[in-house]
Amino acid sequence: PLESEQMWSAVYEVATTKMKEEADEWKGLMDVSLVFIAIFLAVLTAFLVPAAQNLLPPPSSTSTGSNATSSPPPLPPQSDENVCALYYLALIMAMCNAVLCVIGRQWVSKLLSRPVGKTHRERTMRHEERKRLAYGWIKPLVSLLYWSLLLSIGLFIAGLLYQLRNLSTSFDQTATILEATWSLGICLASGIIALISATALHAIRFDTSPFEGLLSKLMVKMMGLLAQKWDAIAKWRVEVDWTSRSKLLKTYLELIVDANDPKLLDRAVPSFSYTAWVNYGDTKIDLLKRVYDRLMATDTSMRVRETVRAQILRFALHSPRVRPSYSLGYLFMLRPMPVSPVSKPPPSELIEFLLKQAPEAVEFPHFRAEITLTSYREHNDDLQGIELDSLEKCIARMLCAYDRSGPVGDRIDIYRKAFDHCNELLDTGKQDVVARIFSHAGRRSIVRSFLGCQEDTPVLYHYVSMPLFIVRDHHQDVLVWINEFLRHPPRRTLCPEYTENLLYLISPHGLSFPLDADFSPVIQHISKTTNLTIILTLRGKILDYLEGCNLSSLSNPSGVLSFIASRLTPYYFLMERMVLSNDEETCERARQLVARMAALGHIPLPPYARPPFGDSSAFEQRPRNGSDSPRTISLSFDESDTSRSPAASSLHLQIEAAD
Repeated sequence: PLESEQMWSAVYEVATTKMKEEADEWKGLMDVSLVFIAIFLAVLTAFLVPAAQNLLPPPSSTSTGSNATSSPPPLPPQSDENVCALYYLALIMAMCNAVLCVIGRQWVSKLLSRPVGKTHRERTMRHEERKRLAYGWIKPLVSLLYWSLLLSIGLFIAGLLYQLRNLSTSFDQTATILEATWSLGICLASGIIALISATALHAIRFDTSPFEGLLSKLMVKMMGLLAQKWDAIAKWRVEVDWTSRSKLLKTYLELIVDANDPKLLDRAVPSFSYTAWVNYGDTKIDLLKRVYDRLMATDTSMRVRETVRAQILRFALHSPRVRPSYSLGYLFMLRPMPVSPVSKPPPSELIEFLLKQAPEAVEFPHFRAEITLTSYREHNDDLQGIELDSLEKCIARMLCAYDRSGPVGDRIDIYRKAFDHCNELLDTGKQDVVARIFSHAGRRSIVRSFLGCQEDTPVLYHYVSMPLFIVRDHHQDVLVWINEFLRHPPRRTLCPEYTENLLYLISPHGLSFPLDADFSPVIQHISKTTNLTIILTLRGKILDYLEGCNLSSLSNPSGVLSFIASRLTPYYFLMERMVLSNDEETCERARQLVARMAALGHIPLPPYARPPFGDSSAFEQRPRNGSDSPRTISLSFDESDTSRSPAASSLHLQIEAAD
C-alpha cells in the first residue's frame, strides 16, 4: 500500500490543502500589517518633522551667531530630545516591521510552490520536510510582527503624551484643557495596556484561550517548570479535558446541528450513535432530536439517512436485553464500525422517540428492533427475547402479545403492525405464508390475544381477511375459546367489538352448545349484542342449550336471565328504531325457562325490570328465605322507558312456578 501512487496523490492533496489554509491566514495578516504601517508612517512623519525642527535653534539666532563665531549651537532641552527619540524609535520599529512582512510573505509564497519530484510520493515527502523546516521560522516571525507593531504604536503614543505634557506645563499658568486631554490620554492608554495584560493572563490560565500568543506561551512554560515545585500553580492552570466522553459527544452533536455542508455530514454520520447518547449523553433529548432532524433533512444524501436508520438497529441489538452472541452476529451484517454496548437502561423519552421513527410496515430487521424497544415500556417485560427468533416466529408471537392475564403495557402499535402484515399477505393470496406464521403459535392464543387487545380506538375489527383466517375450520373451537375468555377475562379495558366480530363470523357455521359445558358467559355477551346475524342465528341454539343443560350449574345466571328476558315479549327494542320480533314459540320457551329458574331453590330471582341494553348489573339478586321465595315473577316495562316494547305501557307476566 505504501507504494500506491493513487494513495500518495490523495495524501498530497490533503497536505497541500491544509498548508494553503494556514498560508492564506499568514498572508492575510502580513497584508493587513503592510497597509496599516503605510498609514501609520504617514501619520508618524507628520509628528516627527516638527519635533526634529524643535531641536535646532531659531534661524535668526543661527545667522547672528555665524557672523561672530563658527561654534555649534547649544543642546536643546532634554524634553525635546526625549520626544524626538520616541518618534524616531517608533519610525524605525515600523520600518523594520514592514521589512519583516515583505520577507515573510516571500517565505510563505515559496512554501506554497510545488515541490520538485517525479512522483506524488516524492513531492509529498519534500513538501512535508519543507513545511517542517519553514514552521520553525515563519511561526516566530508572525508573533514578532504582532509585537513589533504594538511596540511601534506604543512608542508613538508615549512620545505624543510626553509632548502634550511638556506643552501643558510650558506656560506661566496651568493649561487646564491640555492637562485634561493629557489625563484622558493616559487613561485610554492604560486601558489598552490593561486589556492586553488581561488577555495574556487569560491565555496563561486557560488551555484553549483564543488569546494565546508568544508571551503567554513563554509564561506557560515557566509556570510548568515552577509547577513541579508548587502544586498550587499546577491547580491554577485550567486545561481542557480531552478524554471526557460527555463533552466529546455534546460537542459532536452541537457541531452536527450547525453543519451546512452535506458532504461534511457524509464524513461525520458514521460516528452518530444512540448507544453513545445513552451512555454519555444528557438526560434531555432535545439536542438529539435536533441532530436527527438535521441528518434526515432533504439536502443530506441517502447514505446519511440510511446510516441514521441503521443506528436504531445497532442500538436495539446492543441492548442489555439481547443475548451477546445474537447481537454480535447481527452486528456483523450491519455495522461498519465497532459499537459499545448499552451500559444502562435508556430513558423512556428516547424509546418513544425511536419507536416513532420505525417503519410503518413489517420490515427485516427493523421489526425485531421495534420489539426490543417496545419491551422497555412498562409491563412489557414478557416481550423480552422475542426478537431472537426468526421473522415469521416474531410475527406469530406478537399476534399472541395480548394473551396475558396480568397487566399489559402499551404494545398496540407493534401488534397492529403484525396483524396488518398478515392481513395484507392474505389479501395478496399468500395464505401459505400466514399458515406458516400461525404454525409458530397456538391458534387459541391468537384468538385470546385478539379478544384481549387493548385499543383506545378499535380499528382491527374492520379487517376482513385476517379474522376470517383466524376462525377458518375452527368455528366450534373458537366458540369454546371465546367462552373461556369471557369466563375469566383479564383485568384491563377490553374492546367488546372484537368478541362480537368473531361471534359474527362463526355464528352461521352450525355451532353447537354442548350440554356438559357452561356457556353462560358467552350467552351473557350475546344478550348485549345488537348484531342481528348473531341473534337470529344463535337464538334457537341457545334456547335448546338452556332447555337441556343443568341450569343450577351455570356460573352466570344473571346473564342468562338477561338473554331470556329479551325473548319473553313479541317485540324487543334492539336499539333505537330497531325492533326485534320473537315468535310465539320463542316467547313460550322463554317463559318455561324462567319458570324453571324460579323453581330452583339456589338461584334467586329478583322482581324483574328489564335494564338498559347490555347492563346485566341491574339484576339485583334477592336472597331466598325458605318458603318466602317468589313464586310469581313480575316483568314490568315502564311507560317512560322508550327502549321497551311499544305494544303496551305496562305489561305484567305472571308465571306460576311448579312445585
